[in-house]
Amino acid sequence: MRKSVGRLIAVFVAVFGLAVMGTGPAQAATPDGAAQSACGSGYYIQRKATIGWGASVTAYLLYNSSSHNNCAVTVKHSDMGWVYGTATGLGAGIQAEGGSMKKDQGNYKYYAGPVYLNAPGKCVRFWAYFEEYGAGPSHDILYTSPYGNCG
Repeated sequence: MRKSVGRLIAVFVAVFGLAVMGTGPAQAATPDGAAQSACGSGYYIQRKATIGWGASVTAYLLYNSSSHNNCAVTVKHSDMGWVYGTATGLGAGIQAEGGSMKKDQGNYKYYAGPVYLNAPGKCVRFWAYFEEYGAGPSHDILYTSPYGNCG
């Protein structure tokens, strides 16, 4: 009887644990993986910048050579504590030289974006916004990359 109860508990813990671990949209093992999942199949990372006092988020510029589209995503790191999985201020943006900035900004649990831009023959830059929390009041962190990845 003890062995049966022990096995039942072990099976329950294993099944429940797997169910809990698999929850949450676009959660990947790494921020790089989350960015690639958010943009979709065929996108690869061209540039990235980790921002925040605690290196809390990473802003990405990705590219798909088949569609010639650029993609911008800002991803929270899973080691952020309570902020990861909680909707807080986050933004991603992308701009072609001579064009206007396209942004996705709001309160997000895991990532902002994706923001897509087709810009053949143009240099592009990416932008990120992050509402960082610490011991004191929250503060906004903004990042804008230089133009690059021209063509």
